[in-house]
Amino acid sequence: MKKKVFVFIFCLILSGIGQIYAHKSDNEESFVPAKERFFNIKLNLGFTISGYREETVFDINRYHNAFIFNIGGNIENKSFLHSFNLGFFSSKDEAILAYPIESITDPIFFYYLYYQKEYSFTRFFFEYALDYRLWGSKTFPGYLGGAIRSDVYFTGTLNNILYLNFSGIISLNLHASQKWIINDKNSFVFSISCPITGYAIRPSYTGFISYPLETGITSLHNYRAVFGELNYYHKFNTSISLNSGIGFELSQIDFPRPRKDAAFRLNLGIALNF
Repeated sequence: MKKKVFVFIFCLILSGIGQIYAHKSDNEESFVPAKERFFNIKLNLGFTISGYREETVFDINRYHNAFIFNIGGNIENKSFLHSFNLGFFSSKDEAILAYPIESITDPIFFYYLYYQKEYSFTRFFFEYALDYRLWGSKTFPGYLGGAIRSDVYFTGTLNNILYLNFSGIISLNLHASQKWIINDKNSFVFSISCPITGYAIRPSYTGFISYPLETGITSLHNYRAVFGELNYYHKFNTSISLNSGIGFELSQIDFPRPRKDAAFRLNLGIALNF
């Protein structure tokens, strides 16, 4: 009798364990649907809080709060993850005349202050990254690779074309991505990028029309930066997802004169899955 009870209890335990593993397997499969789309593109409108200090113009801080347009996407191919990201925004500074003229001793700066009324700022960036999966599970895969990135900064007055100021950088970056697939409808993607080397075109003083552009190789000693994004996706169906996210960047380039930038972005839009 005791032996029959023991066998019965043992069978119940095995059955329970089997049910647990079956349920766990079902959940894991639901995290990665068999009909998952491998390509998506996101269209976002966001708001950026940013500031910069361009010492080819003035050794003062400038601040911008502006709407930003952002397009991005990614393609998964086996263990490879292709991604791209581009953004654009434009805004205006306060009049330079607000800067205390009595503190300026350089006659060129004095003329520049006297003549200028309004100052505009335009920002553009584009990045393409190729990462390879190196760690994690089906629900938490991690990728490491590289990226090519372009950053363009354009500043100038609205009443004098001589003071247009252009800086362009193309860089090769170390790039990493981390996904968190919560379930078949919700997921997070975090990416970070840091430049290793690149090539820059920058003015040597106040503008690229009145002064020649300087060009040269950038490296860690004269170009330091970090760019990051955290995106959340909620699927309405297999074709459309809600996308929201935050982005940040810190950068400094030191030739021929220093430029520093900092930005924090909030994005909201839709993602189309193909």
